[in-house]
Amino acid sequence: MISWIVNLTKRRDDAIDFNSIVVLIKAVDVMDMDGVGEMSIFMRTLIAGGVKKIAVDMEKLTFIDSSGIAVLIESAKMLRRNGGDIVLLNVPSRIRTIFQPIRMNRFISCFESESDVRTYFVVT
Repeated sequence: MISWIVNLTKRRDDAIDFNSIVVLIKAVDVMDMDGVGEMSIFMRTLIAGGVKKIAVDMEKLTFIDSSGIAVLIESAKMLRRNGGDIVLLNVPSRIRTIFQPIRMNRFISCFESESDVRTYFVVT
């Protein structure tokens, strides 16, 4: 997992408008039982902190197991309870093959470009 922390406000006491921010997380290498714990904590922390829109870029992801899928589904449920959503970006064909039996695309939208993600979040 790769993430960047950016300065979202001009001053320390400025409120952050989480409705206008999409957090981009880059999933790299493997999302399996051994390594997904940190991502789960990170996602929960973001959501508890007010984040409403998350895009997970999977371009560099080589494998995901049921633990990784569970983190994505749990995050989607938490975000939707708070009026937000999660989307997947650049999902490799080998990962799409893993998602097909559980019809992941019916629960979490997948996009091919960042501009499609921006458009989706502007409309929703």
